[in-house]
Amino acid sequence: MLNILVPTDFSDLSKVAIRYAVDMAKKMKGKVTLLHVIDTAQHASSMRLRLSSLIDELVKMAEEDFESVLAEANKSNKGGKPIKHSIELGSSFVDAVARYAKKNKANLIIIGTHGASGLKKVVMGSNAASLLEASSIPVLAIPAEATFKKIKSVVYATDLLNIAKEFKTMLAIVSHEKPMVHIIHVAPDKKAAMLAEDKIDKAVIKAGYRNVLVRVLVNENTPAAISNYVKKLKVDMLTMFPHKHGFFERLFKPSVTKQLSFLNSAPLLAFKSK
Repeated sequence: MLNILVPTDFSDLSKVAIRYAVDMAKKMKGKVTLLHVIDTAQHASSMRLRLSSLIDELVKMAEEDFESVLAEANKSNKGGKPIKHSIELGSSFVDAVARYAKKNKANLIIIGTHGASGLKKVVMGSNAASLLEASSIPVLAIPAEATFKKIKSVVYATDLLNIAKEFKTMLAIVSHEKPMVHIIHVAPDKKAAMLAEDKIDKAVIKAGYRNVLVRVLVNENTPAAISNYVKKLKVDMLTMFPHKHGFFERLFKPSVTKQLSFLNSAPLLAFKSK
């Protein structure tokens, strides 16, 4: 069963992620838990003497904020499983989310973003990029204007390093919708492209999923190649599983985001692939 965790700071942007998660869970018969993280490190430096009482006040305020958020979420959750919520303390947002997700067996984390140009300015500050980099649980980053709809078209951009596991992980989330999955790989030359096609074909056969279109693109500019391909499609989700540390920090630099404007409308699914 799909078990979705949605970190929230109660902002309008995080409410977009909550609505998306609720609609997705209803469609897929899953459940949703909302999580608010209180950053103890942020307050400890300036409030050492009164930290305990401050934390108590922050928890109280968070519970009050949850009342309106839950009321709004429940309006669109008629017929769905009850929405749970939790408040966690931690000196690291990413660690707190990861710890809670593991403890409660979440298999998908959904966060709100401002799209490619603003990924590092999301509701939790720069934490979204860090979460995308570090989470071993799939993270779905939702652009500000996105709403959940039937998943008809998914692009999976692969570097081939762990394609079998990644493809299986992605299918666990989207396969019940039976979307057309476009598996794309960007190769530097034709020889590498032929080898890539063979490896992808084997992974597809092993997975046993039929709605697949394989495209190996010969291009030295990976972001541009992906962007040009995606722009031609009406994409409901883009999937990437980068292996290089700092991938998202580099990916969302202004010079690159101009080539990746589609991220302003297409949710991005990613996780740390080992």
